[in-house]
Amino acid sequence: MDNELLDGFRLSDVRIEPLTGTVIRDGTTTHLPSKATEVLLWLARNPRHIATREELLERVWGHGHGSNEALTHAITEIRHALGDTPHDPRFIQTVPTRGYRLLVTPDVEGQQPESPAIEVREPDSSDRSFWQKLVRHGVVQAAVAYTVIGWGLIQVAGETFENLGLPAWTVPFVTFVVVGGFPVMILLAWFLEMTEGKMVLDEGQYDGGLWEGLGRNYLAIVAAYVIAAFGTTVYQVSVGFPVPESAIPVEHLNAAADASNEDDLIPVADNSIAVLKFVNFDGTEQTQVFANGLSEDILDRVARVPGLLVAARGDAWSMPENASSQEVRRRLRVAYYLEGSVRIQEDQILVVAQLIDSATGFHIVSKPVERGLAEFIEIQSEITDLIVAELRVALPEDIQSYVAVPSDESDVDAYVQFRLGKDIMNAPRTLESIEEAASHFRKALEIDPEYAAAHAGLCTSYTARFQIAGSQSDLQEAERSCQTALATAPRLALVHRAGGSFFYRSGRMAEAERAYRDAIELDPQDADAMLGLSRVMRRTQRPDQAEALIVRAIELKPGNWNAYNALGALQFSTGKFAEAAETYRRVEFLQPDNFIALGNMATAQMMAGDFESSRDTFERTLEIRATPRVLSNLGVLYYYLGEFERSIGFHRQSVDLTPNAAHAWINLGDSLHFAGLQDEARAAFEKGATLAEEQYRNDPSNAEVLTYLAWARTMTGGLDDGRWYANRAIEVAPDDPYSYYYRALVALQADDPDRAMTAIHKAAELGYSRVMLNAEPYLAPLRERDDYVALVSKKQGDE
Repeated sequence: MDNELLDGFRLSDVRIEPLTGTVIRDGTTTHLPSKATEVLLWLARNPRHIATREELLERVWGHGHGSNEALTHAITEIRHALGDTPHDPRFIQTVPTRGYRLLVTPDVEGQQPESPAIEVREPDSSDRSFWQKLVRHGVVQAAVAYTVIGWGLIQVAGETFENLGLPAWTVPFVTFVVVGGFPVMILLAWFLEMTEGKMVLDEGQYDGGLWEGLGRNYLAIVAAYVIAAFGTTVYQVSVGFPVPESAIPVEHLNAAADASNEDDLIPVADNSIAVLKFVNFDGTEQTQVFANGLSEDILDRVARVPGLLVAARGDAWSMPENASSQEVRRRLRVAYYLEGSVRIQEDQILVVAQLIDSATGFHIVSKPVERGLAEFIEIQSEITDLIVAELRVALPEDIQSYVAVPSDESDVDAYVQFRLGKDIMNAPRTLESIEEAASHFRKALEIDPEYAAAHAGLCTSYTARFQIAGSQSDLQEAERSCQTALATAPRLALVHRAGGSFFYRSGRMAEAERAYRDAIELDPQDADAMLGLSRVMRRTQRPDQAEALIVRAIELKPGNWNAYNALGALQFSTGKFAEAAETYRRVEFLQPDNFIALGNMATAQMMAGDFESSRDTFERTLEIRATPRVLSNLGVLYYYLGEFERSIGFHRQSVDLTPNAAHAWINLGDSLHFAGLQDEARAAFEKGATLAEEQYRNDPSNAEVLTYLAWARTMTGGLDDGRWYANRAIEVAPDDPYSYYYRALVALQADDPDRAMTAIHKAAELGYSRVMLNAEPYLAPLRERDDYVALVSKKQGDE
């Protein structure tokens, strides 16, 4: 069948020609790129079989090649050519978390496509000669003109550029443009032509003379030179053209000779640094004494950081003033170096210190300090504290431990306060712990008001408070802190990471993605930024990319509980509740008292239908910490068990702790409703709707908030509003099962059981728990329907 497929086949009314990459549909011909054609051919060889992403990447791109992004792009190209859609597929079905499946069996009957768009022309004598074809396409004429023009350009460059004082590389630049543009011109002349003022596909039907052929292809010549010039410019900027030695200044030749004698096998460790001698800007003896003492003091402090390799003072101080980053890297073999200057004006000391990446020459942090000239030694110690605090947050994460700072200095070190706050934020968070972390960041700013790391820490703290408590004022404070941090240190990865967290909670996904990517570009080992970016990917319906980022974060930090927590959340969102529970159990193994992971595990167990284990895990979690989220989810569990009074009790505790959490009020409203307390239920729904509307104004593309609004407005009499918000949630997140679940609940309240069943089927297909559908009291009116019974009777994950 393989050979028959290669000769062409049909998928319903669409004709595919794999050998030419041609797709003919409704009289229109579309060309498929080679990789997309190979993917379609592999699916056609295995119709109705679920081909995993790994299988397709292996078969089409080869082992170790290709990427999820390339495969996704190929599938998109196939769907476009076939006129297919991912949400209502006729041909290519996406099977969430598994792969793709061809829904139609290929038909190899009838090898000749029937399409008015294809005109079959018998070959005539003019087609017998390849030379004649080149002439008919105007290729010969364009090639001759291009060669003459190119030869002229090379001659002019060789004779005049040196006399004009242009750089030596400009002559080979012109030669490369001419040579590199020739094949481009040939391709453009063959495939395109200028006809009636428009660029169209050249079908080789022209029978005119030589000059007419050139007139149709003059744009091919111009475009070829432009394209080649652009590519050559990129090459010159990134690599550079070799030039004759006679054109290179003697001092550059000497520097190159010195570099060639260097032992290039000596590695540059990522955790290495040199502290260069600070420059005396005013030339006085007093300034020189202070500069030497400050350099010595900083060197001593940095040398006590565990895991940090510090260049010897003699080597570092032998570097000349204003040495280039390449020279520092070549001679000292360090990844970073600190340089600075000192100036004394009247009774003021002005110090500027800069941490530089030796590989790029870019400043990572720059710290200016100005102090009154009173007690020499005290000022020197204070400035050392400020500079070292700035320096350490820019170093690799694994050598940032605050225990390296002696205890007698910890009360005056901004870095220590920052690390204390950061370590608290890395642990499971409560409102109390977040405030404790924020107090440390504020203490750091009392020591150094321009400490970017502390401003970023405050931004993260306020963002975390907003996530739990839902107060808009926290979000405003977070934005101010992030802006200050970014203005102070725009090349610190942690500053961009904090900004990504703020943008994510603000619903600004594009800005969040950009901030996280900037953090990763500055620090490719930033696992926390990868986890943040994975949340953006999950929110914007890119689960495969989200999973790849989480896996990479786990590889970088296998002991980071946040990475496993993120993986569990991704599995949970795709309906893999049992797998999610096991992933959360890994966190329990790493940190037995991690109440966040335990609460998440209990919720996953509940969604998997294991109510008994879920209740036990929730109770264990409460023994460690009674967080609002755990209390609310335990209330949900008792709601599904039909114990509405107990459910109300837990929900009331949750709203008492976080009165601005919309979901907690709405959950309380559900339990009050089935407990027969209709007035209290309506009040709870009203409160939840008001809070959700505040969130919606801040983040109108948040599907979770839209479902809150849909349900709360429905239960307070706003059925039309409820329908609108439910439909909007589906538009925003078409692959989110919760959007369809709430659409079903709204439809039932509108007395439309058929629409409700349609939405429930879609929710289950996307992974919503069938056990929970069966347990939902609001769905009781559907329990007499055969299609509902058949749906909830299926095992989770059944097709």
